[in-house]
Amino acid sequence: MPGRQPLRRPLAQGRSSPRPGPLPSARRGSRHGTGPACGPCRAGSRAARHPFAAPAGIARPPPQLSLLARRDWSSNNDSERPAMQIGIIGAGNIGGNLTRRLTALGHKVSVANSRGPHTLTALAEETGATAVPVAEAARDAEIVVVAIPVKAVPDLPAGLLDAAADGVAVIDTGNYYPRERDGRIAEIEDEGITESRWTQRRLGHPVIKAFNGTYAQDLLDRGRPAGDPERIAVPVAGDDEEAKRKVRALIDELGFDTVDAGGLDDSWRQQPGTPVYGLRAGADGVTQALAEASPERAPEFRG
Repeated sequence: MPGRQPLRRPLAQGRSSPRPGPLPSARRGSRHGTGPACGPCRAGSRAARHPFAAPAGIARPPPQLSLLARRDWSSNNDSERPAMQIGIIGAGNIGGNLTRRLTALGHKVSVANSRGPHTLTALAEETGATAVPVAEAARDAEIVVVAIPVKAVPDLPAGLLDAAADGVAVIDTGNYYPRERDGRIAEIEDEGITESRWTQRRLGHPVIKAFNGTYAQDLLDRGRPAGDPERIAVPVAGDDEEAKRKVRALIDELGFDTVDAGGLDDSWRQQPGTPVYGLRAGADGVTQALAEASPERAPEFRG
């Protein structure tokens, strides 16, 4: 395995983080019950892998939004900030909690999953989001979040983004788990393209990689105002600078700093098995973890 590689260019921190270094509490979440986006643990049951997975046969009530989770923590908090139309494809841990947070912040959210709108009635009633078929999720959306397993991306309907707003930003939260879920994908492993580059090719539209190493419960619990010493940071990678700006502003609104992790071909630095994956740290800590990443894929994340 090659040694740790230096960055090809400096990584830009989110401008809303004045901290001199990583949080004193910077750490990874427990592997059991707090895994990142679609984040299975290395071992354990399904219930252990997913933050809101209940034991078989037992229904778990939906997570309740705290008052903190209902706040707009944007560093440029503007009471006149217009609501955006946001489409979320996938209503699992990350998609469901983004639906909760973004509706609480006043955005108009359309949410879809592979099983149909009738299976999202409870989430829609809880949040005020509109449950729609997948083909309708991006209609008029300024931001679309794709929060589904990597293996399901090719099954998304053709022309999914045709009815989206001009300049729509597409967030890819996905992670490639060849052994546990997705099967082996030759383009990722043999050609060496990044996971999000593969997703972008399937969608035919630029994507911004974000939230792939974020713990789902953190979306509800860990948003903090700009400048708070406990504010954690999210790495964001992509080639479309305007879309990246829009995504970073949304993450700021949710209460998290951002670190510009470079273009989409640099997004291997935040894939599963890298130092930043699942890391809870401030912008400096995230920047350091990105710089320490190796391009060599860890054996447990190879097919």
